[in-house]
Amino acid sequence: MTNKEVKVQKYLLKNPLATSTQISKATKVSKSYAQKIRNKIATPKDVIIKHLNKQDRSDLLREAVSLTDGDRRKDYGDPVKNHQHIANIFNAITGRDLSARDIALVHESTKIARRMTSPKKKDHYVDNMAYVGIEYECVMAEED
Repeated sequence: MTNKEVKVQKYLLKNPLATSTQISKATKVSKSYAQKIRNKIATPKDVIIKHLNKQDRSDLLREAVSLTDGDRRKDYGDPVKNHQHIANIFNAITGRDLSARDIALVHESTKIARRMTSPKKKDHYVDNMAYVGIEYECVMAEED
């Protein structure tokens, strides 16, 4: 295996969807040589894209955790306190007596309803997982 071929292969490992032109520029080989090596070793683009887009429940759970423990926590604060705040506002407007957990259940219901309309939209599942976790935290906070 030549140094040029190794260079192209290393580039393709990091950039599997790269075009021959991109490979050529990055590795300083001819476009035809880049295409030759790419055809020799590369997985078809549609297979790579399908693999990159394939997610399972673990991926969705990790995303839900990162949302509720990351930017959203930074933006909205503690989720139990935030849901209690929402409940307090709702209760003041309606005269009801909903809890933070009730608000989490409302959010979960929203996501269930949205899944009925667009069942392939990943966001509905990720958000629902996050709200179920928040509901659990609300239940545990009620015991304290």
